[in-house]
Amino acid sequence: MTLQHPELLWSLLALPLLWWWSRPPAPRQRVLTAHLEQWQLAMKALRRRPPRGSTLRFLLLAAALVAAALAAAGPATERVPGPERLVVLLDGSASMAARSGDATAFARARSLLCQGLDAVPEHVDVTLLRCGGDLRRRYGEAARRLNDIGEPGGALAVDLAGLASSLRDERTAVWVCTDGQGQVRLPERCGLDVLDARGVNASVVDVRVVDRWPLPGLDVEVDVVAHAAAAAEVRVLARGAIEGDEERVAVDWRDGQVATARFELRRQRAGGALELAVELADDVLPEDDAWTLQLPELPAPRVAVLASGDAGPFAEVAATALAEEVGGRVVPPTAGGQVGLLLVDGGEVDLVAGAVRAMTFGARLQGQPEPEAWPAPAGVDWDRRHVVTRGLDLSELRIAQAWRGVLPDGEALLWSEVDGEREPLAVLVQGDGMASLHFAFRLQDANLPLLAAFPQLLRRGFVRSYDAAASLQVDGRPPPEGERDLRYAQAATSRPLAAFGAPPRSLARWFVAAGLLALALRAFLR
Repeated sequence: MTLQHPELLWSLLALPLLWWWSRPPAPRQRVLTAHLEQWQLAMKALRRRPPRGSTLRFLLLAAALVAAALAAAGPATERVPGPERLVVLLDGSASMAARSGDATAFARARSLLCQGLDAVPEHVDVTLLRCGGDLRRRYGEAARRLNDIGEPGGALAVDLAGLASSLRDERTAVWVCTDGQGQVRLPERCGLDVLDARGVNASVVDVRVVDRWPLPGLDVEVDVVAHAAAAAEVRVLARGAIEGDEERVAVDWRDGQVATARFELRRQRAGGALELAVELADDVLPEDDAWTLQLPELPAPRVAVLASGDAGPFAEVAATALAEEVGGRVVPPTAGGQVGLLLVDGGEVDLVAGAVRAMTFGARLQGQPEPEAWPAPAGVDWDRRHVVTRGLDLSELRIAQAWRGVLPDGEALLWSEVDGEREPLAVLVQGDGMASLHFAFRLQDANLPLLAAFPQLLRRGFVRSYDAAASLQVDGRPPPEGERDLRYAQAATSRPLAAFGAPPRSLARWFVAAGLLALALRAFLR
């Protein structure tokens, strides 16, 4: 025991004064009398004793004074040497989501920490650092209860051994809880628990998509990495909003190297979620096995046809074929009706170029002057770089008659070139979120419907009329490289925490209680 204020022990000098005060008062006058014997008998009958001093009463008063003096002097126990702070380093990297049995390594780490922190004395200041992914700090009671420490994800961005060494000192203990994955070395001379969650693992590391929206076609490439025995079978699954609901592709893979699975899919018209997942037997880390694509809904347009009285059947046939491919349908043109694409062959039509999704062939737009006949345009050529005409062979195109003055201002895709001067035969007019394609000749006045390039030209014109692809969302990210191969985690023996120290403990209340007890006993003595 030590005293924090020993100078207050000077109060014990009051003991002689206390002894003097405890003496009974002396009689003021002594008288000799012949009735002493009768007085003594009367005192005995009344059970009274003459005033006298009492050693026991004095000792009780002295004990109360000594207890009060010692309590005021601040008695306390000696400090027990040892750490008084605890820093917990919890591995929160992606590999901690690896499963062993029914629980992940992270779940087992939480359970282990809860049990260990319940045994930590209340006076110890606890700090929790979740290392991996986003760094999180928790203090005091929040650290003891593991409040809001999230789920594992991302890379282990710190050197646990170096961090533990920098934090540990005489007053600070460090407890490291990890799975040993991706660590060059494990910390020494501190509390350590290594959770074994080793096993085979396959991961999706990238997804590339060629979206042919508003057409149903979807080309997908999935890059995967597998870490398993050479005889293991790795497959990639596409499941969800596609025709047939799911498709599987076997992957020719090598340990630790990127392999690619390719899909040619057709989405469902309503769109929805498309899951791309790698399949490997006994995969211990399912968290990095799948990415998800959110596919937008196809427009499924209503295709309408406006054809002049002497137009042939080409526009109707083209509209029917296009509607079948894009999941739409052909509807009759009605005043005020809404359509997704308008095919116009000849005649006059009331529309603004670029403000309506339309393809016109030799049609005069309202407000244009009377067109001029243009028989057999010569030197027909086309733009071989434009997205609408790239890769198409229009060398066999023959035009019996076209019309000057029916084309609005736009980007020329097809033209007649004579003596170095170009005159457009087809233009693309770009609007706000839509486009329209205009030809200077009717379908019946050219052999365009008979060319092999015509169906592709219709399809590209339809796609271009929607200006840009709808937004396709990709949910997924590649796991860090150090969190993929889970077969060779470092093994280590768990080390318990060192015994914690204890601060000085005040004993003043015990001395106060002893003093009060002495005074109580003194009150009952006569």
